[in-house]
Amino acid sequence: MKILFVHDHIFLKFNNDYYSNGKLTYEQLSYYLKFGSEVRVISRYRNVNKQISEQYKSNGKNINIIGLPGVLSKKGIIKRGFIISEIVKEINKADFIVLRLPSEFGLLVHKLALSKGKKVLVEMVASPFDCLWYRGDILGKIYAPILSLRTKKTLLKSNNVIYVTSNYLQSHYPTNGRYIGVSDARVNELKDIKKLSHGKRIRIGVIGNPSLRIKGIKTLFDAFSLLDNDKYELSIVGGGLDSPLEEEMRKYKNIEQLGFISDRDKLNNWFSCIDIYVQPSLTEGLPRSILEAMSFGIPVIGTYVGGIPEIVDSSLLFSPKKHIQLVSKIKAISDMDVYSKCSQYSLDVASRFDISLDKKKYDFIRKV
Repeated sequence: MKILFVHDHIFLKFNNDYYSNGKLTYEQLSYYLKFGSEVRVISRYRNVNKQISEQYKSNGKNINIIGLPGVLSKKGIIKRGFIISEIVKEINKADFIVLRLPSEFGLLVHKLALSKGKKVLVEMVASPFDCLWYRGDILGKIYAPILSLRTKKTLLKSNNVIYVTSNYLQSHYPTNGRYIGVSDARVNELKDIKKLSHGKRIRIGVIGNPSLRIKGIKTLFDAFSLLDNDKYELSIVGGGLDSPLEEEMRKYKNIEQLGFISDRDKLNNWFSCIDIYVQPSLTEGLPRSILEAMSFGIPVIGTYVGGIPEIVDSSLLFSPKKHIQLVSKIKAISDMDVYSKCSQYSLDVASRFDISLDKKKYDFIRKV
């Protein structure tokens, strides 16, 4: 069976190979080979002129990437006829189609695929309104309600939907078809309750690209700047280390910027050295990184957005972009007794996301 996967992810193309920043590498895309012999991917791309590490490669055995101009880009508007022609060809080849929303390609393919009677599965991973509204530019704010409405109409017509949240996305973007709420984050092994050490700096961690405004790293940086330098340090995983914010943070000796970490053992070692994990995002689905941190017994502070309130203790939630609120949460959790209770809470939540959810998701997809 041939599977077509559709999203707006931007792949990097070099010498006819496609690479991802870690979200859609070959390893992640190979999940769909459980349901078919070949996976073909329609998404955006941009050319790069230097070699990229093989660990980021997305295409490979039985997985092929069809890079196309973005539907709403200048090139995409000019070449819309060509894009639709290429999409129709891929739809005709496919036995089963997976659409990850929100995405412009996803909305376009959904309409075309249903007209051809194809089996379609929608993965709803984030709020389109929030993603655009918090992007920061005026065009994003203008288009946010439009894309939100288009996505709602598509979801209502969808026969099979996987939401990554338990309630948030389902309540805002309901479907009349079959659906389940299941995150793709998994916890294989829980660690012990963490404890703070006397006289040691408290290490705050975050995973996110500082150049992306919606990740809220600026809010964390502003909060961190108000904390005692002798008591706290910050470690950031993600980003290209070349944005203005990253340049500014490089001036601080107690801020560590590691860039993207693809090696699982290295990432686990990073988690084991973190005392507090912060998710300062302006919008999210249900972040995998939060659950991974919780599996290490790490207390988590997060914003009141998306699926974050479904898993983070209500006493550790703060409003997006409110760095003063974040400062108070960090200081509160720095108390040893409070810290231990929050560590146990993290372990309790993480225990709900074991590998048994894989079977639930697998069975749902098999019945499409």
